[in-house]
Amino acid sequence: MTQNGSLVDELQQLEARALRAVEEAASADALEDVRITFLGRKEGRISGILRRLGELEPEERPRVGAEANRVKSRLQEALDRRQEVLEEASGTDGGVLDLTLPGRRRWQGGRHPVTRVIDELVEIFRGLGFTRARGPEVETEWYNFEALNTPLDHPAADEQDTLYLMGGHLLRSHTSPVQVRVMETHAPPIRVLAPGMVYRRDSYDATHTPGFAQLEGLAVDEGITFVDLKATLAEFARRYWGPGTRIRFRPSFFPFTEPSAEVDVKRAVQRADGTEEETDWLEIMGAGMVDPAVLDAAGIDSERYTGFAFGMGPGRIGLLKYGIPDLRLYLDNDIRFLQQFSGR
Repeated sequence: MTQNGSLVDELQQLEARALRAVEEAASADALEDVRITFLGRKEGRISGILRRLGELEPEERPRVGAEANRVKSRLQEALDRRQEVLEEASGTDGGVLDLTLPGRRRWQGGRHPVTRVIDELVEIFRGLGFTRARGPEVETEWYNFEALNTPLDHPAADEQDTLYLMGGHLLRSHTSPVQVRVMETHAPPIRVLAPGMVYRRDSYDATHTPGFAQLEGLAVDEGITFVDLKATLAEFARRYWGPGTRIRFRPSFFPFTEPSAEVDVKRAVQRADGTEEETDWLEIMGAGMVDPAVLDAAGIDSERYTGFAFGMGPGRIGLLKYGIPDLRLYLDNDIRFLQQFSGR
């Protein structure tokens, strides 16, 4: 027998041993060992045989090379089939399941915490007779200032506080323009709630952001008094924070309401031992009776009708409700923070 025949015989014997080793491999690691043993480039047994081709006569080399390629191809097919069997048995798509790793839950989106607060507030005021209203975020100076009894030389209209655009337009600095637009197009009685984004030239820190959500309410009808305002906001506070919640009004000033007030709440919170204690007074909104000049600017007879208005920041309400320490957390898109409100 020539050396050519000897090498072909070795390859066929090696093929039989390799196929048996593949079938006996009980794990992915064992299967990888078989691959390296027989098909490895440096130490593989088939590679070792191919390195001896130089010992053959030139006319004998093609037959041995062809046989080696056939054996390698068949062995690779056997390895692939065995790997599929092992993966199916382990229940994975990429190797044996590693039970030492913790399971990973797929992230599922949810409502933003500020959106949750707005929806809760709207639902409470809907029960008090208010309807949701919307308006444009790009406003004119008339709706944002002048119709709200705020002259353009007022500090609030200064470029240091307001974000102006081209053509006399600006990004609204509050949602009060929505109230004016509603009064222009609807006759009393009016009860609307206007949530939406507003924009101001504020610093970006734990308690201020240049863009934030605001929610304002308006009621206009015959015979509305300050007592109606206090009763409405007291009922809101009890429904939102619980029956033990108290409110107080402190005198303040807003160009579009007279008289005006800052509204504070004192909440009853339950301690770990089951007893209740009251929090400190916390400011939650501004409110007041609609200035007659605002009613007249919107085309409503201020001699016949009166009204009240209030405004609050749902973001700040969320700080109190969820114990969030920093407004910037709302805008950081940190999944670790937002997934707490995903509803899962």
